[in-house]
Amino acid sequence: MPKNESKIAIITDGGCDLTNDEVLARGYSLIPIPLAFPDGSTSDSDSFAARDFWEALLSDYESLPKTSQPNRMTYDQKIQEAADAGFEEVLLITISTGLSATHDVALMAAENAVIPTRVFDSRICTWAMVALCDQALKAVNAGLTMDQTINYLSAVRDDMNLLIVFDTLEYLVRGGRAGRTAGLLASALDIKPICTFELDGVIDTVKKTRGRKKAFQTIPKIIGESYKDVDDLKYLLLRAESEDVANELNEKIQELENPGTFVGIEQIGIIVGIYAGPGTAASLHWRDLDPSDFAK
Repeated sequence: MPKNESKIAIITDGGCDLTNDEVLARGYSLIPIPLAFPDGSTSDSDSFAARDFWEALLSDYESLPKTSQPNRMTYDQKIQEAADAGFEEVLLITISTGLSATHDVALMAAENAVIPTRVFDSRICTWAMVALCDQALKAVNAGLTMDQTINYLSAVRDDMNLLIVFDTLEYLVRGGRAGRTAGLLASALDIKPICTFELDGVIDTVKKTRGRKKAFQTIPKIIGESYKDVDDLKYLLLRAESEDVANELNEKIQELENPGTFVGIEQIGIIVGIYAGPGTAASLHWRDLDPSDFAK
């Protein structure tokens, strides 16, 4: 269990698309997402680095696993580790309830936890969860209480903008995660819908565009309209197997008068990648709010 400067432990789940070692290096802890393979074998998200996953997907989609939620005992053990490490409270940040029942399991574990435990629905997934966990750590290290931290995270989350362009909706539909995009005949018409997570944590379409080029031209317009006169904006780009598509999107975003501070390009991992598929690219924008504004 990694130490921080507060008495509040931050724990997230494999929906963030990072391994345990990667999460520990950032200052919080991870509960992996279980995986079940077609041949009956099992594993979890911590066993797959992003690059290895994409190589497997491109070689044989049919052999890829299905995801499920962690069991209650896994949460109990992780919360106990936090208590043993000297933490007095735990904040669990979960993958969107619109994608998984993981949040429900976390709530059950929190009810009878050995130390006070709160559960926060990220209403999102992949590196957007990482950004939220980083902001949570910033908040608790700044001395915010649990209630103040949750208010802070809610403000960051509700102003966060993850815009995704899927090369095809096939993987979302086959995996049962298409949300409100399920009715689109995207591949048949070369429609590239720009998708996002709505406030209820379900994937929906922001705008339909014809072809990737048009989608990448539209995303900066959405960002420009969403973040006018903002001086604390950050953004990163997400990619599937190829970094070229992310670089192409970044060229368009950089044309904005205020694109935000560019954090980098990161790769989508196995939990989200199973449902996103090859060719996916996304932009993630959020405001790096000052925790002191919430210390009241």
